[in-house]
Amino acid sequence: MSRVPTVEEAEQAIVLREDLNVGQLGLISIQRKIAEDYAQWKVSFNRNGIPSEIECNGIQKYGVPHGIDNDTYLALQELYIEQGCPDDGLFGFTMYRLLQLCGLADTGANRQMLRVSLERLSSTQYWISGAWRSHEDDDWVTVGFRLIEKLIFTRSRRDTDGAKQIAVTLPRELTRNIRNGYFKPVSATLLRQLGQPARAAYRVLDSLRHDPVQHHDRAATLTISLMDLAQRCGIASDRPDKIRRTLEPIHEMLIQTEYLTGVVITGVGRKQSLTYSFGQAVPEPDARLVELLVALKVPLVAAKKAAFDYAGQVEDGVAQARAILTHGYSPANPVGFVLDVVRSYGNGKYAWPSGTHQPKEVEAARTRIQKQVKKEVAKVEAELAQPSRDDLLRVLSFLLVGEHLRAEDLATLPTETLISLRSQVLTRPGAERRQVAQGVRRLLAEQRELPL
Repeated sequence: MSRVPTVEEAEQAIVLREDLNVGQLGLISIQRKIAEDYAQWKVSFNRNGIPSEIECNGIQKYGVPHGIDNDTYLALQELYIEQGCPDDGLFGFTMYRLLQLCGLADTGANRQMLRVSLERLSSTQYWISGAWRSHEDDDWVTVGFRLIEKLIFTRSRRDTDGAKQIAVTLPRELTRNIRNGYFKPVSATLLRQLGQPARAAYRVLDSLRHDPVQHHDRAATLTISLMDLAQRCGIASDRPDKIRRTLEPIHEMLIQTEYLTGVVITGVGRKQSLTYSFGQAVPEPDARLVELLVALKVPLVAAKKAAFDYAGQVEDGVAQARAILTHGYSPANPVGFVLDVVRSYGNGKYAWPSGTHQPKEVEAARTRIQKQVKKEVAKVEAELAQPSRDDLLRVLSFLLVGEHLRAEDLATLPTETLISLRSQVLTRPGAERRQVAQGVRRLLAEQRELPL
């Protein structure tokens, strides 16, 4: 019998979704800490050839959004989708659920940190000139809003431990985009492998891969100027050397997790540019399962999320929800009801109405889907286990930079040797990689009589 995944493992397997504007515009700095007086910024750039400007005005008490706010805001978008994308952007949740989605332990310090994060997001005003993509209008617009338009903490009078329930209203510009499908996937599995600021940088780079108009199109490589990337990441410096030092450990971590297969830096000073090569893309859900949910008026983004996270339960769950609705049940929130039936299918929360039962065809379809999912997972795992020689050479050249090992020398080694070296380098800290490099030089010397 196969092992039932734990709650933590199930959370890690989820693919999250976020509005594409947030990452591409760099509204939240990736930096974990900022100067105490850093409460506003203003930048100008071109987005899709359109001159654009963004002004961010926080308050002195909190500063501008940064660090943990990246996790908080991703979690809020996830909660909005999870609750069926309400038209008014208003939804409620507990602090414990927010901690779960941010990957944080339930401690007093973490609760206080997230409360401050919510207050900072709620108190910061943005003015975005010509750069906000309105997917429904197929246009670029000028908008002003706060990332949290309204924030309410509630608790009983006898509760001394702080708020038990939180209510948030997200801005209409964001929720319209999400409901109309202008979002991109975010791998929760990858997020759990990364620390800040690499988690936030991953989301920025991943958003920049997407075409801002044909947003489903994602490039395999990305070239961007160093200064432009610093701006998009909210790195508060105009010194190229300091920006490079900030990015280098991020690059290394993203290569170790195989999100990146290589980073090439060209040029000097402020004219430097970076070319990123990306690894595996986040998979998309079965389109047929998405259609089943959309047919019950589930918004596209919520349908995609449910179809991916609960692929083996969608057909049964939709069939059960239809049966319950057909027999006269009228829920206050029809979309939320359908999603809840799908998520909880099989645990006994909802019963099939009298005289109905699960069709054999549905069971057969679920079996087919499960087999297909296993097949695709096995295929991806096989591809990850057998990287190409080019990928191996790019990774080794990057990780052994400074050890005077040229890519053309490494290319003379057998593939099996390159795979072994890659494994050794990825499992050792930087200080110990010199030993690996010495071993490589010995191999090369034996082959080509190179000096040690």
